[in-house]
Amino acid sequence: MKPRAVDQTPPHLERSLTVGIVSVCGASHLTRCLAALSVQQRAPVFETLVVYDPHLQDVAAMAGEHPDARFVANEGQRTPLELAARAVKEASGDLILLTEDHCVPEADWVRRMVEAQRPDRAAVGGAMDLLPGATPLDWAFYCVDYFRYMPPLEGGAMPSLTVCNVSYRRDRLDSIADLWGTIFHETAINEALKSRFGQLWLEPSAVVGMRRHVRFRDAMYERYAFGRLFGCTRLEFSSPWRRVYYSLLAPTLPLLLLSRMCGRSLSSGRNAVRFIRSLPYLVALVLAWSWGEWLGYLTRRRPRSELVAAEID
Repeated sequence: MKPRAVDQTPPHLERSLTVGIVSVCGASHLTRCLAALSVQQRAPVFETLVVYDPHLQDVAAMAGEHPDARFVANEGQRTPLELAARAVKEASGDLILLTEDHCVPEADWVRRMVEAQRPDRAAVGGAMDLLPGATPLDWAFYCVDYFRYMPPLEGGAMPSLTVCNVSYRRDRLDSIADLWGTIFHETAINEALKSRFGQLWLEPSAVVGMRRHVRFRDAMYERYAFGRLFGCTRLEFSSPWRRVYYSLLAPTLPLLLLSRMCGRSLSSGRNAVRFIRSLPYLVALVLAWSWGEWLGYLTRRRPRSELVAAEID
């Protein structure tokens, strides 16, 4: 895959750039992602880095087919949080764009993300859209994770950004390296960056599409497991009183999350229809996440498995 270059790069964009892909789903998804990166329009030259779960044998076999991408097997660590931490460690760029293998960046994604950088923006993220062909379960699975970044969106300061569509400056990440040496807990990292360097910024024109197609029982377990992982990991970066607050608030999570998803979905006619069609799946997945997050707060123990749900196409 050959990186593209801009004809004239503005002076403030003259920096090295890495696009880090966390590969957790497999070769078919990664192939789409790499293909999308190979046709980026008017983008600065960038390094392409793939950090993958070594149990994904089909991904390991792809390395020889993509000599312009650097493949790194994260031996002994398989979860998305661990893989993302390794991607940041391995990235050589002064600016690091992160995504996951099930994501398909639009043709101007790299350029949009780079141009959105400003000194007072601690990190810059973009929108997450759903690719065509999604079932009601696919939409619910997408919405539970990405409803905050679902188009249509307005740009500006955000309380959070998704690790599937985000960019960081290397020097700023290095200043908080103790937070992400082993796991890349995006909430804790974004909060630390925000407290030091300014706002988390959403650039709605920097769009990444995604669609995962998994079995319902696998989707339920993944949401439970990552809810529990989120809960117990969040405690590691929280003060004692915040831990009590999270534990007491946890029983209200299903209603809180569903109300937020409803508000975001009803802002668009297309999403409103999808929300209604997917509501039974959405309720189930929200309950699974909320139960997992609460158990994470109460037990401070990680789930028995932290792997993503297997794809069925």
